[in-house]
Amino acid sequence: MKNLNFKILILFISFCYTSKIFSQAPLTNDKFSEVSAREYYMDFTTYPFSDPDPVANFSKIYPYFRYDGFTETPIQKKWKVIELENDFIKILILPEIGGKIWTAIDKKTNQSFIYYNHTVKFRDVALRGPWTSGGIEANYGIIGHTPNCATPVDYIISKKEDQSISCYIGVLDLLTQTQWRLEINMPKDKAYFTTQSFWYNGTSTEQPYYHWMNVGLKVKGNLEYIYPGTNYLGHEGEYSDWPINKTNGKNISFYENNNFGGYKSYHVFGKYTNFFGGYWHDDNFGMVRFAQHDEKAGKKIWIWGLSRQGMIWEKYLTDTDGQYTEVQSGRLFNQNAEKSTFTPFKHYNFLPYNTDIWKEYWYGVSKTNGMVEANKSAALNMIQQNGSLKILLYAVENIDDTLKIKVDNKIIYSKKIQIKAASNFTDSILYTHKSEPYTVTLGSSTLQYNSDANSNTLNRPIASPSSINWNSSEGLYIQGKELMDQKLNATAQEKLTASLQKDSNYVPSLIKMASLLLQQHQYNKALQLAKRALSIDAHDGAANYYYGIINAQLKNYVDAKDGLDIASLSVAYRSAAFTELAKIYFIENNLQNVIEYCDKAISYNMYNITALQLKVMAYRYLKNESEYYTTIQLIKKYDPLNHFVNFENYYFLKMKNNSSYELNKAKENFTQLIKNELPVETYLQIANEYLSIGLYEEAQSIVQLCPSNNLVSYYEAYILHLRGMPYLPSLQKAETESAAFVFPFRNTDIDIFEWASNKTEDWKPKYYLGLLYKDRNRVLEAKQLFDKINFSAAYAPFYAARAALYNSEKKDPLINNKIESDLKKAIEIDSSSWRYVKALAEFYNNQANYSKSLFIISNYYNKHTNNYIIGMLYAKTLILNNKYNEADELLNTLNIIPFEGATKGHELYREVKLMQALNQIQQQNYNTALSLINVSKLWPENLGAGKPYDEDIDIRLENWLSYICFKKLKMDDSAKQMLNTIIHFEPHIKNTVSNYYLTNHIISLKAYQELKQSSVGQKWLTHQITTNPSLEKLKIIQQTSLDLEKINFSKLLLAFQDDLTLKILKNL
Repeated sequence: MKNLNFKILILFISFCYTSKIFSQAPLTNDKFSEVSAREYYMDFTTYPFSDPDPVANFSKIYPYFRYDGFTETPIQKKWKVIELENDFIKILILPEIGGKIWTAIDKKTNQSFIYYNHTVKFRDVALRGPWTSGGIEANYGIIGHTPNCATPVDYIISKKEDQSISCYIGVLDLLTQTQWRLEINMPKDKAYFTTQSFWYNGTSTEQPYYHWMNVGLKVKGNLEYIYPGTNYLGHEGEYSDWPINKTNGKNISFYENNNFGGYKSYHVFGKYTNFFGGYWHDDNFGMVRFAQHDEKAGKKIWIWGLSRQGMIWEKYLTDTDGQYTEVQSGRLFNQNAEKSTFTPFKHYNFLPYNTDIWKEYWYGVSKTNGMVEANKSAALNMIQQNGSLKILLYAVENIDDTLKIKVDNKIIYSKKIQIKAASNFTDSILYTHKSEPYTVTLGSSTLQYNSDANSNTLNRPIASPSSINWNSSEGLYIQGKELMDQKLNATAQEKLTASLQKDSNYVPSLIKMASLLLQQHQYNKALQLAKRALSIDAHDGAANYYYGIINAQLKNYVDAKDGLDIASLSVAYRSAAFTELAKIYFIENNLQNVIEYCDKAISYNMYNITALQLKVMAYRYLKNESEYYTTIQLIKKYDPLNHFVNFENYYFLKMKNNSSYELNKAKENFTQLIKNELPVETYLQIANEYLSIGLYEEAQSIVQLCPSNNLVSYYEAYILHLRGMPYLPSLQKAETESAAFVFPFRNTDIDIFEWASNKTEDWKPKYYLGLLYKDRNRVLEAKQLFDKINFSAAYAPFYAARAALYNSEKKDPLINNKIESDLKKAIEIDSSSWRYVKALAEFYNNQANYSKSLFIISNYYNKHTNNYIIGMLYAKTLILNNKYNEADELLNTLNIIPFEGATKGHELYREVKLMQALNQIQQQNYNTALSLINVSKLWPENLGAGKPYDEDIDIRLENWLSYICFKKLKMDDSAKQMLNTIIHFEPHIKNTVSNYYLTNHIISLKAYQELKQSSVGQKWLTHQITTNPSLEKLKIIQQTSLDLEKINFSKLLLAFQDDLTLKILKNL
């Protein structure tokens, strides 16, 4: 009996050991350190940006301006750092660089699971120019890196009731007038941190909707992208297979297997999944990002490319930390470019007064050899090999649960797991069910995984019907709406106009056009379209909503209330309609109705910040101090960076005549939290909240606190006018101030400058009003205002802006004279600025007045040889003047810092070499020509571009010139080889980037002709047209190249201006 008991004891001990019961520490009485938050300055080697552009940018980034100064000369700079740390993770946040989470460090392994760039190296990559690699970057608004990605944002640090600490970052996005916030939270007892977005459209109209989180990862270490999916989408909605590339058979979920093609954008799609990650197999370490699918359905991978084309960016973006890649999460399935309109993956808009909130979890993971599933509790990997099934689990919170594995609903493994956060659990079992899928569950719902390859597969369509008529009224409406959702309003107006020409009663187009005219401040025209829509459908929610807010702008409050009342029947517009009604009741001083309708608005959207702010103001007027402060606290709970409530608190104390100490403290609490790049806009946005409901005294009070600025002075004068008070001193002050970097953009600004233009002869109100009209596609009125200024302004950017305004239209001698005079005037006022010299030289080049261009550009460059932008234009102008040797010498000395995707420097180099080769051919120096042709195929990296893979370079022109040389030299085999190389080139477009020059298709046709295969060549061209139906210029090539002995170069050069292939073919 004793022996039996001893054997049982030994078996039990053995079981405990193999089951790791002894290795699992109890989870009770865990002691966690307090979360810490520190602010300090850290030295970084920095390549700063500079040279802000003072000329209004007539593009979708208006009212922002670009920075154009970049350098290869570093400085040491101290940057503000916010450090959040718990027992498991340390993160660094740089609020002066867009609030980017600069890195995240797993303390267990002391490794960064987010790319840590120890150099701040700004390069021209973003909408406004400067951008840095690495970290986690939050982007909101319109497509691209957010306008504040490299500049200071507002921030505040807060300790939470659960003992976690949050850093809130955020700013007002001027492009959409939306407010975005990102709460970066470090919990006390978890091995992850979270980011929670709070994005609010506080405007009365739809705004573009774009959001992606871009996360840098190092590429070294055998990186695998762990992205469950079956396909990937491109920016234009095109799609292909994932993870196996069927063209070359490579598993492209491994970074190193992407050693083909150019830049990569994989929007991975096809599985219902909540996580993605990356794993460095050489380090046995990785990272996880988790969010619920309803909050973040989009999953993207960005790769610069493994050829020199992509790898050159390593030296441009870091000094010490190697190449990086990005994993990205988005609200939509892809970062949809313009042509995505014609696919299921269309753009989206942000409804008025709507708020979006979503949360993501981020953590490092180690010793799991990868992942098959991950969530906010743990990351799981399952490895099936050699008859066993290995379980590798990494916990990010304390786990006390049972892990079960089932096959065909039968339990084949069950074990109680007790592990702490940042700990591993590993086990393995014999597994004989080779082809049968299994499921893994941890607890009832802590974590679940199904090994069936078909599990969670989506059946969503990924292609649109080919039968859609994009030229119908509906098709044109869709295009117009899509363009508005990208802030491409001028082109949108063309599409909507065309839609209404097809069907003047098409209600969606009537409503969209009405909203566009409202944005243009053309209220009467907008009203007519809204009324026409209502005459067709009296209960249409959108038609009633816009009918209501347009009438409100015209102060037709009875009709406005009628429209908004009916609009509230529509769920989409209900909260917005009640908000607009509350504003009208405020104007009518019906404060009880203000409260009532704000409550209605909030009942359908609890995060309607405008409605809550209206309640604050109403309670202040009702002297209900308790509800006033309760509502303020609620707003601050939702949005700790809400500057409106901080000003309200200051203003309320001021009205109550509180002590100067309390007042100054409240004032500091308000002003010192506004840390962003453009603080004036934050103040004026709040002033507009008051102006919109007639609270002029409050608006004046905040304008008085605002930093000095010319626009601020005009606001002050206008508000004094509205209050019936003397405004001339403020207006006269405005007349004396600089217009530098003042770019008005609000509809209120139109009211201000229409008023000011009638009150003063100064040029600035007309200039500002012209900018506003141009931004709203009221181009003719903008020109009329600019012309009234004549030459009275001593301000160079005005003349450059007026030249740009006229430069966009078809030229005639009178217009050309105006442009030339304006640019000369700008140079006369500011001869030191390269921008005006560049604009005038480009103007002369466009007029084929190459000698004039060369004179001014050479004079400037010889005094500023470090300006590579002017250097490139100088090289181009030398080429246009047939001075190829001089251009060649210049290009050898240039050191170009490129923008993303730039190949301009290489194009200049190629053009010089091939034009030199052409000259040698014309002189019958064929061997010298061949040498120059071969040299033209090089990619000198001082010119800012690395060489792509050979299959992605179109050298048909080079090969054609080589063919001619070999033919002349009687080298028939080499000549024939060139022709065969030409016809075997495969044109393609991947990730919106083509690998070919369109006019080189003519060379393919000529090669087929030389090989006596002309009919094959025409079939080839027809196939290119069929597979690229959007490329209208292909049809021009086909029409003009039917007889290759009589190519219509005049027609081709109209379509392909300054095209190198055509220039050479014409002169051969």
